[in-house]
Amino acid sequence: MPPKSSRARGAATQGLVGPTAAPRPPVKAGPPNPSPAAEPPQAAPAAAEALERLHLDPASDGDPPPPPPPPVTEPEAPAPSQPPPVEASSSGRSEAGGSLEEEAVRRKLHELAEAGGEGVALTEEEARANDQRQEDELCALEAIFGDAVVILDRKGGQRCFQVHVHIEIPDAIDVSTRLNYGDGTLKYGARSDADADADDLVYKFRVEHLPPILLTFLLPASYPSHHAPFFTISTYWLDRGMVSSLCRMLDMLWEEQQGMEVTYQWVQWLQSSSLSHLGFGNEIILGKNDVTCDADKRACLDNASPDVIIPRMMRYNDNKHHEAFLHAIHDCMICFSECPGVDFIKLPCHHFFCWKCMQTYCKMNVKEGNVVKLLCPDTKCEGAVPPNILKRLLGEDEFERWEGLLLQRTLDAMSDVVYCPRCQTACLEDVGNEAVCSSCLFSFCTLCRNRRHIGEQCMSPEERLLILEKRQQSGQVQGDQQRILEELRSLKEIMKDAKQCPRCKMAISKTEGCNKMHCENCGEYFCYQCNRAITGYEHFKGSCVLFPQEELDRWEMQMNQRVRRQVVAQAHAEMHALHGQVHPCPTCRQPSPKVGNNNHLFCWACQKHFCALCHKPVPKPAQHYGPKGCKQHTADP
Repeated sequence: MPPKSSRARGAATQGLVGPTAAPRPPVKAGPPNPSPAAEPPQAAPAAAEALERLHLDPASDGDPPPPPPPPVTEPEAPAPSQPPPVEASSSGRSEAGGSLEEEAVRRKLHELAEAGGEGVALTEEEARANDQRQEDELCALEAIFGDAVVILDRKGGQRCFQVHVHIEIPDAIDVSTRLNYGDGTLKYGARSDADADADDLVYKFRVEHLPPILLTFLLPASYPSHHAPFFTISTYWLDRGMVSSLCRMLDMLWEEQQGMEVTYQWVQWLQSSSLSHLGFGNEIILGKNDVTCDADKRACLDNASPDVIIPRMMRYNDNKHHEAFLHAIHDCMICFSECPGVDFIKLPCHHFFCWKCMQTYCKMNVKEGNVVKLLCPDTKCEGAVPPNILKRLLGEDEFERWEGLLLQRTLDAMSDVVYCPRCQTACLEDVGNEAVCSSCLFSFCTLCRNRRHIGEQCMSPEERLLILEKRQQSGQVQGDQQRILEELRSLKEIMKDAKQCPRCKMAISKTEGCNKMHCENCGEYFCYQCNRAITGYEHFKGSCVLFPQEELDRWEMQMNQRVRRQVVAQAHAEMHALHGQVHPCPTCRQPSPKVGNNNHLFCWACQKHFCALCHKPVPKPAQHYGPKGCKQHTADP
């Protein structure tokens, strides 16, 4: 904003606080930290008037003075404000107190004020005019920047406040630093490639939101007529030289507009021009914070190491992304409904689904016992649903069931874990096929589940089954022996057509498909023909075949049945064409019959869905049919 002439400033001041102005009603102090939702109805006109005063055009001496603003009364009870943002230090309008950093900044400002001094004797009229202009300026900043303005102190005639300056970046920007770990200690600095050695590691990441610059003001009584505001700049991702350069630039802006309100211009310049002033185009280079350099006293920095600065910048960027996600509207990829972000569950793999669909999906899998592979509902993703999200989605009883099933499946997948035949406690198997129960101290053989027989060979399951069957025929089998007999029979029948997983020894039977098998218990892939663990399809280039001949014959039979069904569907469509009840498919132009009054048709030839009214493909029926779209049920003319 160009500087105004002294005559214009005098006229403006005379219109505000001159002797001809109407007496101003006393302004009652509001609560220390009113939220925007809790401000009374009179606050909006006051803020608008303050904005007009900051951008007042030069007025003639004969202009009538403006009417006094209505008094700002104290609200009885502040209304509930919006939920606080994720990064509490980046925004939020609250009174200072309790923060050690804010106390240190305020103490530094007062030291600067005592060291600099004002040196100007103000008349009562000038002091009153400065006070009113400061109040209008602070009110305008609060109206423009909202929660980014934090009031620190309004007592004693001096106003101290802080503005969280969020730097504007067009899309995203790279942040890089050069790490050196050759001597065993982690250091960083911005060095050219010519000076880099072999121990240097350039670390680069991309962000869309930069941590704010904290610009703290202390307005003296002589501001804005004679003296500039005292200020400090606090940030942890710029070095001392860069922050000192920003301080000098703010001093230049004041020299260009002495006698004018400059806090808004300072904040706006930091938002839009600070990166270009520091020479950061498409990349920000984190440099070493040299404490020995002659830095400006107004630069408040902490000597943090790169392993602290980089995670903080990444965490702030992630928090701002999450905050934007919560306030946006998204489509659930399961039910295709539109909901705000607060009604979604976002997984670590960055896929998100609505709360109801995720809750139904997790409860269904836990009920069916699919707990080991409780993955992201996206078919192309293999990310697991973490336990903290499951605990929110499932009830207490269902979560306990999930934990129990997961423990049971994990123990079953361990080849060296067996269960005690007496108390069913999990035990670790020794090298000699023996185990000792930690609960009942029973020492048993893991093959036959009897007392261990040192020096004797254990009988095979077939031999033990033969003995138990003979006992059953004689009526001597009771209790545990009957249960063991049933288990052995089941094992014998399973092993006729099943193969054991090479990792967890789980019996798996193939019903159809290729010979590449996938164990649902431990996730291992193996060949069903040779029972060896495999990773891809290279294994089937040798002696093993991917598809056995009987599977190919069955597939040919199924394909022939499909061809017959297509012929029948085509004949059915041609029959309906005689009565005018078919519609051409927009993809393959084949006629498809309309069933009843349903306009949602399915092409028998290309297997695509389309609308009978507009003849357009319909990938998502819920979005195509509705009040603003086509009607799903109408009769043909």
